Amino acid sequence: MSIRNNGSNFLADFMSNGVRYRKQFPTHEEAAAWEAELKKRIRLNLPFQELLDNKAGKMDIDTLLSRTYSRYWENTANERTQLVNIRLINEYFGPTFPVEEIDTAALDDFISFLEKRGLAASTINGRLATLSKAFTYAVDRGYLSKRPKIERKKVSNQRLRFFTEEEEQDILEVLRADGRDEFALFLEWSIDTGIRPIESRNIPQTSLREDPELGYMVDLRKTKNAYPRTIPLPQRAYESFITLSDEFMPFSRFTESYIRKHWRFVREALNETDPEFVFYLTRHTCASRMVQRNIPLHVVKEWMGHKTYEMTLRYAKLCPKNFLDAKLALEQPRDMEHPSLSF
Repeated sequence: MSIRNNGSNFLADFMSNGVRYRKQFPTHEEAAAWEAELKKRIRLNLPFQELLDNKAGKMDIDTLLSRTYSRYWENTANERTQLVNIRLINEYFGPTFPVEEIDTAALDDFISFLEKRGLAASTINGRLATLSKAFTYAVDRGYLSKRPKIERKKVSNQRLRFFTEEEEQDILEVLRADGRDEFALFLEWSIDTGIRPIESRNIPQTSLREDPELGYMVDLRKTKNAYPRTIPLPQRAYESFITLSDEFMPFSRFTESYIRKHWRFVREALNETDPEFVFYLTRHTCASRMVQRNIPLHVVKEWMGHKTYEMTLRYAKLCPKNFLDAKLALEQPRDMEHPSLSF
């Protein structure tokens, strides 16, 4: 029997034919009897749905996640990620597991399960964020009386890395020498706009427009954090957009698998040893270059689509030259700063 303590209750938890079955009981005997009966019915191909049904009024995790998905994530840029998270959560808890029985201890077990699968702390936090949103949805609508406490994993603040201009030139030369011109255009687009790949894939041709002052720009409607924004296009990014506009969705071809395939080629050609040499550094590079070139942080924040200044401030750490500039400014003689105070 796979029965274990879960707070003051006992959790029956087992797998059969690739499906996970879980249910909590007040006593070990009840949990063991339920598990034995369910296994017998599965083995003999007898009906067993009534053993999985929850008490009246209780919501199961699959129903809650489905309703949260329909309310917040369906048809958004974040839809695919959330579907992956939902599938993994259902796989662990079992789709009929009562929401009200997911407490902090159960979440600790879930985190341990994810750690054993080798997931990074940031990825685990993404799964927990899905649950957190679902719990908030449940409390707001009266399905739960309170949210369980979720302790997020501590994550290193960021990759302290961006592409230098020399690295960028090397990457582009390697790609074009091998005939990977479309991916080179996408790299230029991603560096010059800082737009996430998942957001770029959802940009149609009709999002391009011309402003009399700012020139060509794209409106992002489907964004990762559901925070629409508008990006004025640098000339190189505009040219990439136009060149790739043989399809209505110019960047839809750059799927995760497409990016992995071509970036693997880049790593093999230029940098196999640095684990931080990843395609997503295009976004870091865009933000870092703006900060390095003294663009105000509030402008960088809006351009990148950050929800908080904390996210934007990460890039200040990537720019030691700006600290040197600050140091030199502070070392200026006072009479240079305030001529009226000279004697």
